[in-house]
Amino acid sequence: MSNRIDLVAGQNCPLPTTSLHVLVNHGQGASGMTVDVSAFLLNSQGKVSTDEDFIFFNQPARTEQGVLLEPDQGRFTLHLDRTGGDIQKIALAMTITDGQAKGQSFSQLKNVSVLIKDFLSGIEIACFYLETQQNKESALIVGEFYRHQDKWKFRAVGQGFIGGLQPLAEFYGVDVGEGESAAPAPLGKLNLSKITLDKKGQSISLEKTTDPGEIVVNLNWNATPVKSVGSRHHAPEGIDLDLACLWEFEQGEIGGVQALGGHFGNLHQFPFIELDQDDRSGRSVGGETLRINGKYLHEFRRILIFTFIYEGVPNWSHVDAVVTIKSKDQPDIEIRLDSYRDDQFLCALAMLENINGKLQITKLIDYFAGHQQMDRAFGWGLNYAPGSK
Repeated sequence: MSNRIDLVAGQNCPLPTTSLHVLVNHGQGASGMTVDVSAFLLNSQGKVSTDEDFIFFNQPARTEQGVLLEPDQGRFTLHLDRTGGDIQKIALAMTITDGQAKGQSFSQLKNVSVLIKDFLSGIEIACFYLETQQNKESALIVGEFYRHQDKWKFRAVGQGFIGGLQPLAEFYGVDVGEGESAAPAPLGKLNLSKITLDKKGQSISLEKTTDPGEIVVNLNWNATPVKSVGSRHHAPEGIDLDLACLWEFEQGEIGGVQALGGHFGNLHQFPFIELDQDDRSGRSVGGETLRINGKYLHEFRRILIFTFIYEGVPNWSHVDAVVTIKSKDQPDIEIRLDSYRDDQFLCALAMLENINGKLQITKLIDYFAGHQQMDRAFGWGLNYAPGSK
């Protein structure tokens, strides 16, 4: 029997656990309508303390604060026991991209809801169905998680806000760029733009820059945690993907970076690529990340980004993996794992190439039985031996 609490605007409820999945859902909108979800980690003054406390499609994780957003799913993972004491409230919002310019508002959107579930068991805790027929705004504060007597509670809000994502972010104290279009943001400001490579083989070249900084490649996915009840033997806690790459320099040196075999690389020494040592098994909200030292980008010929299932049966159709590539003063590049081969353990995700000094990024999504098969397909020339972590 479900004990789910159905809320109305203004009502609040206690939370029986600090580890949650929160789904912000909506039905089909008008043609050409794009709806994004975001979160703001607020201090006692109701403002963000740093721009990193703004969680949105270009900045989807605040790992140390226990907050992760899966933008295309409209889903947050919250581990509120990790959230620092200076954060008193987490506000959740929905915005319509360029809504005012297109004459779009939430009055055109039906079946808007917020569903809160237990992270481990999936049991529904609370649900809030929003009445949006009268909302003429293109931004909506849907709800708030807040501290109350050393506990966390959720409040259903449903308050419209005039303007889109930028004015809403500025209202909460975030320093953002000038608008929501896909153009680089001014130095020192957050970029509210992203570019999604939708089709296999689609490429984009980033603009040259004198100071590229780090190029950050993040892989995140739905680990689908399972809680075993009534048994000493627990089922695996989630799908364990490993992020990795093969690299090739202009002078012909080749190699790879991956957790398997302990080849984590080095950001500041050869090969100038480093894998964070986050062996994710479903507990980490940040996924796994490769960092490339942009200072040496001109010395690379190509970098092949791939992932593989370390243990278990290949089940790509359930991982909902997404790769996000970030670099200084450039729009984020997003690549989704949107085609599946559940009989292969390894997937080549993207190719990064140095083309006349510009970084060209190409979507691949090619599946292979293992490393050696992928190596042959791309003509790398490495030899492989069994390894472990």
